Amino acid sequence: MYIKSINNVVGYKGLTDGFNAEFNEDKTYIIGDNFRGKTTIGSLFSWCLTGTTLNGKEKEQVANDTKKVRNVIVDITFVDNFGIEHRLIRDKGKEIHLTLDDKEIEQESLAQFYKNKDIFLVAHNPYYFWTLEPKAQKDLIRNILPTIEPIEAFEFLDDYDRKIIEKPIDNLSSYTDNRNQEIDKLEKEYNRNIGVIETLKTIALEDEGVLLEFDKEQELKALQEKYNSISMNFDNSNLDDLKRSIEVIDKRIQEIIKEDLSKISEQYNREKNKLKEVEKEKPICPSCRQVIENSEAKGHLISFFQNEMNKFQEKADQLKERAKKLFEEKQEKQAIYDKLNTSDMKVMQAERDEIKEKIDILQKEKTDILFHNQEVQVKSKTVKDAKEKLNICEKAQKEIREKLELNKMQKKIANKLKILVIEAQKEKIRENLNKVDIEFSKIAKTTGEITECCNIQYEGRDYKKLSKSQQARACLEISNVFNNISGINVPIFVDDAESTTDIQAITNTQLIISTVIKYNKLEVLYDYEDVLDRKEKSIKKEIEERSCYELVA
Repeated sequence: MYIKSINNVVGYKGLTDGFNAEFNEDKTYIIGDNFRGKTTIGSLFSWCLTGTTLNGKEKEQVANDTKKVRNVIVDITFVDNFGIEHRLIRDKGKEIHLTLDDKEIEQESLAQFYKNKDIFLVAHNPYYFWTLEPKAQKDLIRNILPTIEPIEAFEFLDDYDRKIIEKPIDNLSSYTDNRNQEIDKLEKEYNRNIGVIETLKTIALEDEGVLLEFDKEQELKALQEKYNSISMNFDNSNLDDLKRSIEVIDKRIQEIIKEDLSKISEQYNREKNKLKEVEKEKPICPSCRQVIENSEAKGHLISFFQNEMNKFQEKADQLKERAKKLFEEKQEKQAIYDKLNTSDMKVMQAERDEIKEKIDILQKEKTDILFHNQEVQVKSKTVKDAKEKLNICEKAQKEIREKLELNKMQKKIANKLKILVIEAQKEKIRENLNKVDIEFSKIAKTTGEITECCNIQYEGRDYKKLSKSQQARACLEISNVFNNISGINVPIFVDDAESTTDIQAITNTQLIISTVIKYNKLEVLYDYEDVLDRKEKSIKKEIEERSCYELVA
C-alpha cells in the first residue's frame, strides 16, 4: 500500500486550507524548518484512515486552533496492496462522515486496509512502539507472530515430555491457567491433610490400656451365700431397721390419738350441739340464729347435721382401725426386736455386717474393672479407627502429591513449549530483522527456570542504551517487521530523520521521511539530491549569518 496524493486539506491543524501534495511510490521527503508542519503532513494518512493521530489518540484536537473551524476535511488518494486505487475523505464536524470511492461508509469498513489500529500505528510510525508499556509491546509482537498448530508444536518436545503432556495443547495459556488452578487446589488439600494426619498419628500412638480380669468371683459368691444364710435368721431385717420402724409406727399412733381423733371429736361435738339446737321445741337456725317455723326445714337440718355427725363418726372409726393395725404391727416388730436383741444375735449381726462390707468392697472392685475394660475397649476402637483412617489419608496424600508433581511438571513443560513455539515463530520472522534481535525467553536467576520475556536489542544492546541514531534504525526495523508479518504493508513515516543518516530503502514499502532543514520552507521532495541541495543552501545561509554576527562583534 502507498499514498499517492493528498488532494485537499481543510481546517487540519496548522496546514493552510487547500493544501495538497504528491507522493513518490518509494521515497518521499518532507523538509522544512522547525514548526513548519512536517509532522502534521505525516499524520494525515493515519488520521484519515484510522481516525487516530500518530500517537494513537482518537480524541486529540485536530482542528486548526488559530481560526474558527466548522469541519476538518482530509482527502487522500492511496493504492491498496492489490494495486487498486482508492480515494478516501474524512469529514469531521459535529459528526464524522467517511467516503471511500464516492460511497459513504463506516469506520469498520476501513479495517480491511489496516486490520488492527495498534499494528498499523507501529508499522506506520516507527516511534509509536516505544511509547507502549512492555506488556503491550509483548502482546503486539505475539499478535503478529506466525501461527504454529498444536500438533506441530507437540513435536518440539522430547518423548518424555510428550508422555507427560499426553496430547497436543490447543491453548497454552488456558492450559497453564488450569494447571495453576489445579496446583493451588491440590496444595490447599495437601496442607489440610497434613493437620488431619498429624492428629490421627497422635491418636494412633496413644496407649490403649490393658484389659483386667476379676479373679475373686468365687470368693464373692461364697460371701454372698454366707450373707444370705445369716440373713435368713433375721427375717430379712436388722436391729437398727426394726428399731427405726417401731419408732415411726409409735409416732404415727400418737399422731392419730392426739391430733387426728381429737380434731374429729371436736367437729363431731360441734355438729351434735347444732343438732340439739334444732331438736328443741323452738329450734333456732345455727347459721342465722332465727327461730325455725317450718317443720320441713327443721327436718332437713336435723337430717343434714345427723349426716355430718355420721361422717365424722365414720372417719373416727377408720382412724381407730388404722391405729389398731399400727399397734398390732408395732407389737409384731417389737417381738422380733426383742428376739433379735440378744447377745448371740448381736454377734451374728456383726458378722453379717462384716460380710456385707467385704461384699461391697469386692463388688466395687468388680465394677471398677468392668468400667476400666469398657474404657480400654472404647480406646482400642478409637485407636484402631485412627490407624485405618491414617492409612487411607496417607494413601490419599500420596496420590495428591503425585498429582501435584504431575501438574507442576505439566506446567513447566507447557512453559517450555510456549518458549519453543515463540522461538519457532521468531525463526519465521528472522528474515525481516537485520541488526535488531528479540529475546522471547530468559533464565530466571533465582530459580534457573526458563521464563517468558520480550527484550528487544539492537546490535546486542538494549534500546534505552542506544544513541538517537541507533534508536531510529531499531524503530525502523520493528516497523518493517510489523509491516511484513502482518501483511498490511502500509507507508512508513520517519519523523525527525535528521537524527540518523543513510535510511535504506525497504523493498515494496513506501517511506515518507521528515527532515528538519533550517531556514527552509515546507516542501515535499522526491529526490535525495534535492534534499542535499536544500541542506547545502541552509548551511551557507547559517555561515553567512554567523559571519555577520562576528563582524558586528
